Amino acid sequence: MVTTQQQQNNIFLTYENLAFSLPLLFVCTSYAYFKFIPLYIGLPILGLIGVFFQLKSTLRKHKEKKLQNLDEDFVRELAGDPDEADKIKAAEIAAKTRKAKVKLEQRLAQERKVKAKQQDAKKKKNSSKVADDDDDEYETFAKGSRKKKSK
Repeated sequence: MVTTQQQQNNIFLTYENLAFSLPLLFVCTSYAYFKFIPLYIGLPILGLIGVFFQLKSTLRKHKEKKLQNLDEDFVRELAGDPDEADKIKAAEIAAKTRKAKVKLEQRLAQERKVKAKQQDAKKKKNSSKVADDDDDEYETFAKGSRKKKSK
């Protein structure tokens, strides 16, 4: 285990020296990579690695944002904001009553249609009876005052 006193005594391995040596390390590593691995294989590998890190950072940001939103919702629940809860319940009740009214209106409209059809059927039946009565009257008129012959 390295103590803080041992870390301070090491003058060669410091963050400052590492930062100054990173460009040289990058150049040497990329030269060795492209020297021993052909371009048509090496470039796609580097591209995949880049895409992988991009996806990873995007997913991390998405999770952080999701946690942040979740925390806000949780805080609202803990705070017990009654106004928002009442608003939500009132909206749900209003939606239910609207649905019930619409169903009632549809049912009443259907019943009106059925009654209208029944009345039309009765009118047609009555009009055909009236026409039959007229036929009887015409026969009587055409017959005149003659009586039926009995055999």
